[in-house]
Amino acid sequence: MASAREVLRSRAVRWQALLTLLLMALGFLVTVQLRAGRMLSGQEGVPTRNVYALATMLGQERETRRGLEAQVAALTHRLTEFESAAAQRRSADQALAQELEELRMAAGLVAVTGPGVRVAVTDGTPPAAGQAPATVQYVDLASIVNELWAAGAEGVAVSGYRVTSTTGFSQVGGTIIASRQRLPAPYEVVAVGDPQTLAGALNIRGGVVDGLRGLGLRITVTPLRTATLPPARALPAFRLARPASP
Repeated sequence: MASAREVLRSRAVRWQALLTLLLMALGFLVTVQLRAGRMLSGQEGVPTRNVYALATMLGQERETRRGLEAQVAALTHRLTEFESAAAQRRSADQALAQELEELRMAAGLVAVTGPGVRVAVTDGTPPAAGQAPATVQYVDLASIVNELWAAGAEGVAVSGYRVTSTTGFSQVGGTIIASRQRLPAPYEVVAVGDPQTLAGALNIRGGVVDGLRGLGLRITVTPLRTATLPPARALPAFRLARPASP
């Protein structure tokens, strides 16, 4: 009987040991399974979070890009407006500069060159012994200048003095004066304009030159391919005149 009990006890101990081992193995397997599940769960969550973050960043980048594109479009539009305004301003400046240059030319403030005529006017020879020769008077030069203006001259100079709209001729003794400027003899009138028209107007029968020649003056009209006129030596002084109100 004792031996049977010992056998049973021995078997029970072995079963307990075996059960313990089985329980330990089962616990180990459960632990391993739980850890593996946690690892897999963590690995699955990381890409998901990264995708959400990347999607958010992509959306923000798109919004930023749209804002920058809108700014670029606005700046491009403003640049186009500035370029158009600058082009209009340059065109207006060029037009004003051209108009100013034309006004300066019309006022005789700049030298001009072009085709024209030269009119040499000198005293006549004595018609007879004891008689004084015909001498050039200021009215003679003024008449020739007026005839040239009437024929379409674009500029006139007398003995190197530019004639303008305010030039007045006078005489003191035997000295001819143009706007208080003494004109040296021999007198020479040079005009810029169409040579044929100017020469034809001066040489017309019964005209100014024909009449002066009849008085005994020696006058020679020579067409010129190129005539150069100096600018006016001084600007006109206005003390009382003022621009009229529109």
